Amino acid sequence: MRRRSLQDWASIAEIIGAIAIVVSLIYVAFELSENTRALQVTSRQALGDQDLMYFQTGIDSQIMATALDKFQHGEELSRLEMSQLQQRQHLNFRIFEHAHSLYRGGALEPLEWERYEQVIRKNICTNEAAQSMWEIYKVTFDTEFRSVVSAAAESCTP
Repeated sequence: MRRRSLQDWASIAEIIGAIAIVVSLIYVAFELSENTRALQVTSRQALGDQDLMYFQTGIDSQIMATALDKFQHGEELSRLEMSQLQQRQHLNFRIFEHAHSLYRGGALEPLEWERYEQVIRKNICTNEAAQSMWEIYKVTFDTEFRSVVSAAAESCTP
């Protein structure tokens, strides 16, 4: 077996160094991707919070309490009361849309999203305020989320 020269050891060290650089670059690219995703989720959260605050400004808690009580007891609602319930559902569906965005981005677990889908299905199939809100505002929602709600609506049994 021949002894390695200093030049041989230098070549081996150069190869190991090149491999280390490639591995480091792959790691940096992965971390950059993760940080970008985290920044996108954080930005979406901030925008969602602003949307929710805006939509809450149109809801009057006194009227809402009366409207919810009447709705739960099957009593006729005034136009204003129905409007308040629609606004509440609009807010509710914005929260659902945000959850869908997080799910699509991998920041919400599938089982958690399935629970949201069940609530969406129940609301869109049984809640008159949610149904009328959806007809009025559906064009303002994300295309993919509209598909989710449309599929839920199609699954309703008469």
